[in-house]
Amino acid sequence: MNFSSLTSLKIRITLIFSLLLAIAFGINWQLATKTIDDEKVEDLQSVLRHLLIESHDEYIAGPLDENSDLRFLHSIPHNILILKDSEASNTRFVVRKTPYTPAENEISASIRLTNGFFLSVISDHRKIDAAVAKYKARLLIRYTVSLCLILLISIAVLQRYFRPLGVLTECVREWKSGDPFVFPIRSAGQEIDELASSFTALVHRLEGFRTKEKALFKEMAHELKTPIALMRARLDVYENSDGFSKEKMIGELGGDLERLMSELKNILFFENIDLEDVMSFEIADLVKEVIQKVEVLAHRRGLRIVVPKESFSVYAQRTLFAKVIMALIENSLTYAKEKSEIILEIDKEKKSLTISNQKGGEKYLFSSKIGQKMLDRVSQKVGIGYQICDEEEWYRVRVSILK
Repeated sequence: MNFSSLTSLKIRITLIFSLLLAIAFGINWQLATKTIDDEKVEDLQSVLRHLLIESHDEYIAGPLDENSDLRFLHSIPHNILILKDSEASNTRFVVRKTPYTPAENEISASIRLTNGFFLSVISDHRKIDAAVAKYKARLLIRYTVSLCLILLISIAVLQRYFRPLGVLTECVREWKSGDPFVFPIRSAGQEIDELASSFTALVHRLEGFRTKEKALFKEMAHELKTPIALMRARLDVYENSDGFSKEKMIGELGGDLERLMSELKNILFFENIDLEDVMSFEIADLVKEVIQKVEVLAHRRGLRIVVPKESFSVYAQRTLFAKVIMALIENSLTYAKEKSEIILEIDKEKKSLTISNQKGGEKYLFSSKIGQKMLDRVSQKVGIGYQICDEEEWYRVRVSILK
């Protein structure tokens, strides 16, 4: 996996990290320069205050007022030395009745004289601004170099830790049905290990689905050959025999077609919903939903469905479970004696549902091999067991929850 596109996750992570780091550096840069500026102002104020105290104690002999000539203070060697070594610029001295209030771009210090006047010295920000600007430029260069180095290290680290994703992608791309899915890297990181485990589980499920499909098509081919072969044989007999009646031919072909349709229904009825999530639901609610869908068929044949009053909770794939119950109820409605009852009984203690109908014919959905195997398949998937009771007058299917 290379850094080749803005859609790359590594590129996005790098850009976001760079932006956040640049913001952090920018904030730190502003705070650092502001701190330096404040410290230089405080230092200069201290220097100016020291200059006033030394001048007052050593060089001012008489009282000063607002009209006093203060130029001598600029020529004092001590003051010249202090101002030269400090960051004061354009300094001037003033005497006022109140301490001097500096303007926005000025720095000042004041002391009280013995006559009640205040001696103040004022400096501008020019040297301080120049020093801070030089510091800001130097700090910006250092931050920029540091940011570039951190980004290069981050890219190398991301390249290292994202490499297992590239290996996993290649494994998925090159995997073929029937081959084991093996992720060769161990301890690639918790998230990547979980992703690899998920892919391994998915491959195993897909292989299971393929195995089931192969078995289903094999069974389908075997079961469908019989009615088709029978129809082909009947057509040959009808073609070669003048005494074979049309009514008998139509009746037998109708029976073969009915059997063929029954087998096709068994094969196609259960859609592939193996990936459905499990959930908790009440079996009575599900039974009521199924009955509402088959009421038309029951009314057409004069059947009455007796709905149970008990209920219990089931934790399974709801859609697939409903398919099973609907198949069983439709089977009872199709082959029950006309104008009889379909009795549904729920045993709350045993967690079972029993569907009973009076016999009205000889064919039942689960007498078909495909129908039986389909029920076996979905029963294992849903987590149910079933028992078919073929009595003299009644046909019952009992479904029990196994988990």
